[in-house]
Amino acid sequence: MSRLIPTYELYGELLSGALSDPVHYETIYERSSKLDWTIRLHRHGRLLQVFLFRTPGVWFRAGDVDHRTAEPFLLVVPPHVPHGFRFPEDMNGDVLTIPVTELPEDVLGRVQQVTGGVAGLLARSATARFDDLEALMGQLRGAYGAMGSERPALLSALSHAIVLTLIEELRRTARVDAGPAPAELSRHEAQAQAFCEAVERRFAEPATVEDYAREIGVSAPHLTRLCRRVLGTSPNELVRRRRMLEAKRLLSYTRLSVSDIAHRAGFADAAFFSRTFKEAFGVTPSEYRRRSD
Repeated sequence: MSRLIPTYELYGELLSGALSDPVHYETIYERSSKLDWTIRLHRHGRLLQVFLFRTPGVWFRAGDVDHRTAEPFLLVVPPHVPHGFRFPEDMNGDVLTIPVTELPEDVLGRVQQVTGGVAGLLARSATARFDDLEALMGQLRGAYGAMGSERPALLSALSHAIVLTLIEELRRTARVDAGPAPAELSRHEAQAQAFCEAVERRFAEPATVEDYAREIGVSAPHLTRLCRRVLGTSPNELVRRRRMLEAKRLLSYTRLSVSDIAHRAGFADAAFFSRTFKEAFGVTPSEYRRRSD
């Protein structure tokens, strides 16, 4: 197995600013239809994912095990487990993504206990509460698309109910991938992950590449090389992307002025922020906000 399997937040996204809610929900169609129904092998460092496949004929690799589904199926992927997919074009299914920080420590511990750090597999024919889990996913889908003051709490409660039910079923059925536990991160992967974590803490500060390199204990040229090799882009571009994600979140969920948003997202000059935002997304910050309302 390649040592340089990409580590993403959501697939294709390196930074957690993409996760502005307590959890993330999307249909499999939303992401895979744009990618020729193929999700290449990757992993997540801080996310637990639950996949619900209503359509049979899904090929996936999880850890060192290949599998093709013959019926509706649930797949539980803990952090660090490599996984990839090939979906049929009539795919009907959902993905629930939960940051590990959203789970109580005892619940996360029980997930690790029943999965053993590898993927949990639950076929409908072998899962007593499969229909209950599908219904909970439906309720979460409805809550995710709604607006209201209780939405974040409801998303957290439903996701916890799903995880607790999965723990029961995985313990009962023992349908756990028997492949070996995933390999430890390589030194360069660990350094790249440390850089992403530093960006999450400091993106709004006027920190330089040298500042980030010093924080994670490498030289600036080394940080630039490892970002290009492991993350596929430069350190400055990663910081810019994180600032743009924060700006989009603030434009969508607050009534702060564009000038205040520029400052909170790490831009010293509001005019430069507006130009950069339009170059990235094709609209000005004000236009983006109007479209989000």
